[in-house]
Amino acid sequence: MKKTKLISLLAVSALSVTVLTACGGSADKKAADKTTDTSKAADAFTGATHGTDSFDTLSKGFAANGAWLNAATKDIDASGKVLKVDGLFAGDGQVNRELALYKSGADHQPEATYTLTVDKVVVKSPNFAIAQGTVKGDVYVNAAGFKFEGSGKIDGNLIFASDDLKTAYESLDPADKGTVTGQVKVEASDVTSFKAGAVTVAAKGGAISYDKVADVKTGATKGTTKFADLADTLGKSGAWLAATTGDINASGKTLTIDGTFLSSKGEIARKLGLYTQDAKHQVTKTFTLTVAKLIVNSPFTVISNGAVKGDVYVSKTATGFAAQNGKDTTGQQVTAKIDGNLYFATQDQLDAYNKLDATAKYDVTGETAVKAAN
Repeated sequence: MKKTKLISLLAVSALSVTVLTACGGSADKKAADKTTDTSKAADAFTGATHGTDSFDTLSKGFAANGAWLNAATKDIDASGKVLKVDGLFAGDGQVNRELALYKSGADHQPEATYTLTVDKVVVKSPNFAIAQGTVKGDVYVNAAGFKFEGSGKIDGNLIFASDDLKTAYESLDPADKGTVTGQVKVEASDVTSFKAGAVTVAAKGGAISYDKVADVKTGATKGTTKFADLADTLGKSGAWLAATTGDINASGKTLTIDGTFLSSKGEIARKLGLYTQDAKHQVTKTFTLTVAKLIVNSPFTVISNGAVKGDVYVSKTATGFAAQNGKDTTGQQVTAKIDGNLYFATQDQLDAYNKLDATAKYDVTGETAVKAAN
Protein backbone atom coordinates (compact mmCIF):
# COMPACT_ATOMS: atom_id res chain seq x y z
CA MET A 1 0.00 0.00 0.00
CA LYS A 2 1.07 3.53 -0.62
CA LYS A 3 2.58 5.12 2.48
CA THR A 4 2.01 8.75 3.40
CA LYS A 5 5.38 10.44 3.23
CA LEU A 6 6.98 11.40 6.53
CA ILE A 7 8.19 14.78 5.34
CA SER A 8 4.77 16.01 4.24
CA LEU A 9 3.22 14.79 7.47
CA LEU A 10 5.89 16.52 9.46
CA ALA A 11 5.31 19.80 7.63
CA VAL A 12 1.61 19.69 8.44
CA SER A 13 2.26 18.77 12.04
CA ALA A 14 4.99 21.32 12.68
CA LEU A 15 3.25 24.20 10.98
CA SER A 16 -0.19 23.59 12.47
CA VAL A 17 0.74 23.85 16.14
CA THR A 18 0.60 27.29 17.75
CA VAL A 19 1.88 28.32 21.16
CA LEU A 20 -0.32 28.75 24.21
CA THR A 21 -3.52 27.45 22.67
CA ALA A 22 -6.55 27.41 24.92
CA CYS A 23 -6.49 25.01 27.82
CA GLY A 24 -9.56 23.46 29.33
CA GLY A 25 -11.16 24.39 32.60
CA SER A 26 -13.19 22.46 35.12
CA ALA A 27 -15.01 20.46 32.45
CA ASP A 28 -11.69 19.24 31.12
CA LYS A 29 -10.56 18.33 34.62
CA LYS A 30 -13.59 16.07 35.05
CA ALA A 31 -12.84 14.46 31.70
CA ALA A 32 -9.25 13.91 32.76
CA ASP A 33 -10.42 11.66 35.56
CA LYS A 34 -11.73 9.18 33.00
CA THR A 35 -9.81 6.87 30.69
CA THR A 36 -11.08 6.16 27.19
CA ASP A 37 -9.72 3.02 25.54
CA THR A 38 -10.45 2.49 21.85
CA SER A 39 -7.46 0.29 21.08
CA LYS A 40 -8.65 -3.18 22.07
CA ALA A 41 -7.91 -5.65 19.27
CA ALA A 42 -7.06 -2.72 17.02
CA ASP A 43 -3.91 -4.16 15.53
CA ALA A 44 -5.29 -7.70 15.41
CA PHE A 45 -7.82 -6.99 12.66
CA THR A 46 -6.83 -9.03 9.58
CA GLY A 47 -9.79 -8.51 7.25
CA ALA A 48 -9.71 -5.45 5.00
CA THR A 49 -6.22 -4.57 6.20
CA HIS A 50 -4.86 -6.92 3.54
CA GLY A 51 -7.67 -6.24 1.08
CA THR A 52 -11.22 -7.53 0.72
CA ASP A 53 -14.09 -7.83 -1.75
CA SER A 54 -16.65 -7.90 1.07
CA PHE A 55 -18.48 -4.76 2.22
CA ASP A 56 -19.13 -6.31 5.62
CA THR A 57 -15.42 -6.93 6.12
CA LEU A 58 -14.62 -3.39 4.97
CA SER A 59 -17.16 -2.03 7.46
CA LYS A 60 -15.57 -3.96 10.32
CA GLY A 61 -12.18 -2.62 9.30
CA PHE A 62 -13.40 0.95 9.61
CA ALA A 63 -15.13 0.46 12.97
CA ALA A 64 -13.66 1.97 16.13
CA ASN A 65 -11.90 -1.36 16.84
CA GLY A 66 -10.74 -1.87 13.26
CA ALA A 67 -7.51 -0.82 11.56
CA TRP A 68 -6.05 2.42 10.19
CA LEU A 69 -5.70 1.07 6.63
CA ASN A 70 -8.37 -0.89 4.78
CA ALA A 71 -8.40 -1.86 1.12
CA ALA A 72 -10.57 -3.30 -1.63
CA THR A 73 -9.34 -5.99 -4.02
CA LYS A 74 -12.09 -5.43 -6.62
CA ASP A 75 -15.16 -3.29 -7.21
CA ILE A 76 -17.61 -3.54 -4.32
CA ASP A 77 -21.30 -2.84 -4.96
CA ALA A 78 -23.01 -2.00 -1.66
CA SER A 79 -25.78 0.16 -3.14
CA GLY A 80 -28.05 1.61 -0.48
CA LYS A 81 -25.64 0.85 2.36
CA VAL A 82 -23.67 3.22 4.62
CA LEU A 83 -19.95 2.89 5.35
CA LYS A 84 -19.08 4.39 8.75
CA VAL A 85 -15.48 5.41 9.43
CA ASP A 86 -15.07 5.78 13.17
CA GLY A 87 -12.36 5.98 15.81
CA LEU A 88 -8.95 7.54 16.28
CA PHE A 89 -6.10 5.74 14.56
CA ALA A 90 -2.42 6.15 13.75
CA GLY A 91 -0.76 5.00 10.55
CA ASP A 92 2.74 5.84 9.32
CA GLY A 93 3.42 7.40 12.72
CA GLN A 94 0.65 9.98 12.51
CA VAL A 95 -3.09 10.29 13.08
CA ASN A 96 -4.39 8.76 9.88
CA ARG A 97 -7.06 6.56 8.24
CA GLU A 98 -7.07 5.33 4.65
CA LEU A 99 -9.43 3.63 2.21
CA ALA A 100 -7.23 2.12 -0.51
CA LEU A 101 -9.18 1.45 -3.71
CA TYR A 102 -6.37 0.14 -5.89
CA LYS A 103 -3.91 -2.65 -6.57
CA SER A 104 -0.30 -1.66 -6.05
CA GLY A 105 2.38 -2.73 -8.49
CA ALA A 106 6.05 -3.45 -7.92
CA ASP A 107 6.89 0.27 -8.19
CA HIS A 108 4.08 1.12 -5.74
CA GLN A 109 2.06 2.65 -8.58
CA PRO A 110 -1.56 1.51 -9.03
CA GLU A 111 -1.97 -1.35 -11.51
CA ALA A 112 -5.74 -1.17 -11.17
CA THR A 113 -8.28 1.02 -9.37
CA TYR A 114 -11.61 0.00 -7.91
CA THR A 115 -15.03 1.52 -7.22
CA LEU A 116 -16.91 1.29 -3.96
CA THR A 117 -20.64 1.90 -4.52
CA VAL A 118 -22.60 2.96 -1.44
CA ASP A 119 -25.45 5.22 -0.45
CA LYS A 120 -22.98 7.26 1.61
CA VAL A 121 -19.76 7.23 3.58
CA VAL A 122 -19.85 8.93 7.00
CA VAL A 123 -16.39 9.99 8.17
CA LYS A 124 -15.82 10.48 11.89
CA SER A 125 -12.10 9.64 11.92
CA PRO A 126 -9.63 12.53 11.53
CA ASN A 127 -7.21 12.60 8.58
CA PHE A 128 -9.20 10.15 6.48
CA ALA A 129 -8.00 9.67 2.90
CA ILE A 130 -9.56 8.07 -0.17
CA ALA A 131 -6.67 6.62 -2.17
CA GLN A 132 -6.65 6.23 -5.96
CA GLY A 133 -10.08 4.71 -6.66
CA THR A 134 -13.68 5.92 -6.68
CA VAL A 135 -16.40 6.16 -4.08
CA LYS A 136 -19.74 6.19 -5.89
CA GLY A 137 -22.09 7.86 -3.44
CA ASP A 138 -22.11 10.86 -1.12
CA VAL A 139 -19.33 11.38 1.44
CA TYR A 140 -20.16 13.16 4.71
CA VAL A 141 -17.11 14.52 6.56
CA ASN A 142 -17.48 15.17 10.29
CA ALA A 143 -13.79 15.21 11.24
CA ALA A 144 -10.73 17.27 10.39
CA GLY A 145 -8.09 16.42 7.81
CA PHE A 146 -10.10 14.79 5.00
CA LYS A 147 -8.20 14.44 1.72
CA PHE A 148 -7.55 12.29 -1.33
CA GLU A 149 -4.41 10.44 -2.34
CA GLY A 150 -3.44 9.97 -5.97
CA SER A 151 -6.38 9.98 -8.36
CA GLY A 152 -9.05 9.55 -5.70
CA LYS A 153 -12.59 10.41 -6.78
CA ILE A 154 -16.08 10.86 -5.35
CA ASP A 155 -18.84 10.22 -7.87
CA GLY A 156 -21.36 12.09 -5.79
CA ASN A 157 -21.42 14.96 -3.32
CA LEU A 158 -18.78 15.86 -0.74
CA ILE A 159 -20.55 17.26 2.32
CA PHE A 160 -18.80 18.85 5.30
CA ALA A 161 -20.27 19.27 8.76
CA SER A 162 -18.89 22.83 9.12
CA ASP A 163 -17.51 25.74 7.14
CA ASP A 164 -14.12 25.25 8.81
CA LEU A 165 -13.86 21.67 7.55
CA LYS A 166 -14.81 22.73 4.03
CA THR A 167 -12.35 25.64 4.08
CA ALA A 168 -9.53 23.36 5.22
CA TYR A 169 -10.26 20.96 2.34
CA GLU A 170 -10.36 23.78 -0.19
CA SER A 171 -6.97 24.99 1.06
CA LEU A 172 -5.27 21.67 0.25
CA ASP A 173 -2.81 21.25 -2.59
CA PRO A 174 -4.59 20.24 -5.83
CA ALA A 175 -3.05 16.76 -5.63
CA ASP A 176 -4.85 16.17 -2.31
CA LYS A 177 -8.26 17.47 -3.41
CA GLY A 178 -9.08 14.66 -5.83
CA THR A 179 -12.14 14.81 -8.08
CA VAL A 180 -15.74 15.39 -6.99
CA THR A 181 -18.45 15.08 -9.62
CA GLY A 182 -21.21 16.54 -7.45
CA GLN A 183 -21.35 19.45 -5.04
CA VAL A 184 -18.85 20.35 -2.35
CA LYS A 185 -21.03 21.88 0.33
CA VAL A 186 -21.81 22.29 4.03
CA GLU A 187 -24.67 20.67 5.89
CA ALA A 188 -24.37 21.59 9.55
CA SER A 189 -23.84 18.59 11.79
CA ASP A 190 -21.85 17.55 14.83
CA VAL A 191 -18.11 17.75 14.23
CA THR A 192 -16.13 14.94 15.79
CA SER A 193 -13.50 16.37 18.12
CA PHE A 194 -10.66 14.74 20.01
CA LYS A 195 -9.12 16.33 23.06
CA ALA A 196 -5.43 16.99 23.45
CA GLY A 197 -3.55 14.83 25.91
CA ALA A 198 -1.31 11.84 26.51
CA VAL A 199 -2.12 8.82 24.35
CA THR A 200 -0.94 5.31 23.53
CA VAL A 201 -0.75 4.09 19.94
CA ALA A 202 -1.43 0.40 19.39
CA ALA A 203 1.24 -1.57 17.56
CA LYS A 204 1.18 -1.91 13.76
CA GLY A 205 -0.80 1.24 13.19
CA GLY A 206 -3.73 0.52 15.46
CA ALA A 207 -6.17 2.64 17.38
CA ILE A 208 -5.13 5.45 19.70
CA SER A 209 -6.22 5.19 23.31
CA TYR A 210 -6.16 8.03 25.79
CA ASP A 211 -3.93 7.86 28.80
CA LYS A 212 -5.78 10.96 29.95
CA VAL A 213 -8.44 12.94 28.17
CA ALA A 214 -7.62 16.50 29.13
CA ASP A 215 -4.38 18.39 28.46
CA VAL A 216 -4.37 20.71 31.45
CA LYS A 217 -1.14 20.92 33.40
CA THR A 218 -0.46 23.45 36.12
CA GLY A 219 2.89 25.04 35.40
CA ALA A 220 4.47 25.24 31.98
CA THR A 221 1.29 24.70 29.94
CA LYS A 222 0.69 28.44 30.20
CA GLY A 223 4.34 29.36 30.55
CA THR A 224 6.92 29.20 33.32
CA THR A 225 10.41 30.26 34.34
CA LYS A 226 10.84 27.24 36.66
CA PHE A 227 12.82 24.23 35.42
CA ALA A 228 10.86 21.85 37.68
CA ASP A 229 7.55 22.93 36.13
CA LEU A 230 8.97 22.59 32.64
CA ALA A 231 10.34 19.10 33.31
CA ASP A 232 7.03 18.01 34.82
CA THR A 233 4.99 19.30 31.88
CA LEU A 234 7.28 17.62 29.33
CA GLY A 235 7.17 14.25 31.13
CA LYS A 236 4.92 11.29 30.32
CA SER A 237 2.18 12.63 32.56
CA GLY A 238 2.46 16.20 31.31
CA ALA A 239 0.87 18.08 28.42
CA TRP A 240 1.46 18.29 24.69
CA LEU A 241 2.54 21.93 24.98
CA ALA A 242 5.08 23.48 27.34
CA ALA A 243 6.28 27.08 27.22
CA THR A 244 8.66 29.41 28.98
CA THR A 245 8.07 33.06 29.78
CA GLY A 246 11.72 33.87 30.38
CA ASP A 247 15.22 32.40 30.27
CA ILE A 248 15.74 29.23 32.34
CA ASN A 249 19.22 28.36 33.56
CA ALA A 250 19.41 24.68 34.51
CA SER A 251 23.14 24.20 33.89
CA GLY A 252 24.26 20.64 34.55
CA LYS A 253 20.73 19.21 34.47
CA THR A 254 19.07 16.91 31.93
CA LEU A 255 15.61 17.61 30.52
CA THR A 256 13.71 14.68 29.01
CA ILE A 257 10.72 15.10 26.69
CA ASP A 258 8.76 11.88 27.02
CA GLY A 259 5.46 10.26 26.05
CA THR A 260 3.12 10.42 23.04
CA PHE A 261 0.60 13.25 22.88
CA LEU A 262 -2.20 14.62 20.75
CA SER A 263 -2.09 18.36 20.14
CA SER A 264 -5.04 20.72 20.12
CA LYS A 265 -5.18 20.14 16.35
CA GLY A 266 -5.66 16.39 16.79
CA GLU A 267 -2.16 15.57 15.54
CA ILE A 268 0.53 13.56 17.31
CA ALA A 269 2.81 16.37 18.44
CA ARG A 270 4.89 17.79 21.28
CA LYS A 271 5.97 21.41 21.53
CA LEU A 272 8.42 23.40 23.61
CA GLY A 273 7.73 27.09 23.04
CA LEU A 274 10.64 29.39 23.91
CA TYR A 275 8.99 32.67 22.96
CA THR A 276 6.09 35.04 23.38
CA GLN A 277 3.83 36.27 20.59
CA ASP A 278 1.31 38.99 19.86
CA ALA A 279 -2.31 38.71 18.71
CA LYS A 280 -1.10 38.20 15.13
CA HIS A 281 1.07 35.23 16.19
CA GLN A 282 4.22 37.26 15.55
CA VAL A 283 7.20 36.48 17.76
CA THR A 284 7.76 39.32 20.23
CA LYS A 285 10.54 37.82 22.36
CA THR A 286 12.62 34.65 22.48
CA PHE A 287 14.15 32.84 25.46
CA THR A 288 17.07 30.53 26.18
CA LEU A 289 16.88 27.21 28.02
CA THR A 290 20.29 26.17 29.40
CA VAL A 291 20.79 22.47 30.21
CA ALA A 292 23.56 19.88 30.10
CA LYS A 293 21.49 17.87 27.66
CA LEU A 294 17.97 17.66 26.26
CA ILE A 295 16.75 14.14 25.46
CA VAL A 296 13.78 13.91 23.06
CA ASN A 297 11.73 10.70 23.20
CA SER A 298 8.35 12.08 22.08
CA PRO A 299 7.41 11.72 18.40
CA PHE A 300 6.90 14.89 16.36
CA THR A 301 8.52 17.21 18.87
CA VAL A 302 9.19 20.81 17.81
CA ILE A 303 11.17 23.48 19.65
CA SER A 304 9.94 26.90 18.72
CA ASN A 305 11.84 30.09 18.00
CA GLY A 306 14.10 30.31 21.05
CA ALA A 307 17.40 28.66 21.96
CA VAL A 308 18.53 25.52 23.75
CA LYS A 309 22.03 25.91 25.19
CA GLY A 310 23.31 22.37 25.55
CA ASP A 311 23.38 19.16 23.51
CA VAL A 312 20.14 17.73 22.10
CA TYR A 313 19.72 13.96 21.70
CA VAL A 314 16.85 12.64 19.54
CA SER A 315 16.02 9.01 20.36
CA LYS A 316 14.70 6.30 18.03
CA THR A 317 11.14 6.90 19.21
CA ALA A 318 11.22 10.60 18.35
CA THR A 319 10.08 10.44 14.74
CA GLY A 320 9.70 13.79 13.02
CA PHE A 321 11.87 16.00 15.21
CA ALA A 322 12.05 19.53 13.79
CA ALA A 323 12.13 23.22 14.57
CA GLN A 324 9.13 25.51 14.37
CA ASN A 325 10.24 28.93 13.25
CA GLY A 326 7.91 31.89 12.99
CA LYS A 327 8.33 35.54 12.03
CA ASP A 328 8.84 38.56 14.25
CA THR A 329 6.89 41.82 14.28
CA THR A 330 8.96 43.17 11.38
CA GLY A 331 8.24 40.13 9.22
CA GLN A 332 11.75 38.71 9.63
CA GLN A 333 12.20 34.96 9.92
CA VAL A 334 13.10 33.71 13.39
CA THR A 335 15.32 30.64 13.63
CA ALA A 336 15.36 28.36 16.66
CA LYS A 337 18.89 27.69 17.86
CA ILE A 338 20.78 24.81 19.43
CA ASP A 339 23.91 26.24 21.06
CA GLY A 340 25.57 22.85 21.22
CA ASN A 341 25.36 19.58 19.26
CA LEU A 342 22.33 17.92 17.67
CA TYR A 343 22.49 14.13 17.73
CA PHE A 344 20.07 11.64 16.15
CA ALA A 345 19.88 7.99 17.19
CA THR A 346 19.74 6.71 13.60
CA GLN A 347 20.97 7.72 10.17
CA ASP A 348 17.41 7.56 8.82
CA GLN A 349 16.34 10.23 11.31
CA LEU A 350 19.27 12.43 10.36
CA ASP A 351 18.53 11.98 6.66
CA ALA A 352 14.87 12.91 7.19
CA TYR A 353 15.89 16.01 9.14
CA ASN A 354 18.34 17.09 6.44
CA LYS A 355 15.53 16.98 3.85
CA LEU A 356 13.36 19.46 5.76
CA ASP A 357 12.79 23.01 4.58
CA ALA A 358 15.09 25.60 6.14
CA THR A 359 12.24 26.97 8.27
CA ALA A 360 11.94 23.56 9.98
CA LYS A 361 15.62 23.34 10.90
CA TYR A 362 17.73 24.72 13.73
CA ASP A 363 20.75 26.97 13.76
CA VAL A 364 23.19 24.47 15.30
CA THR A 365 26.51 25.82 16.55
CA GLY A 366 28.06 22.37 17.04
CA GLU A 367 27.81 19.23 14.96
CA THR A 368 24.70 17.50 13.63
CA ALA A 369 25.41 13.78 13.60
CA VAL A 370 24.36 10.26 14.62
CA LYS A 371 25.07 9.49 18.27
CA ALA A 372 23.04 7.87 21.02
CA ALA A 373 22.53 9.58 24.37
CA ASN A 374 24.91 8.38 27.09
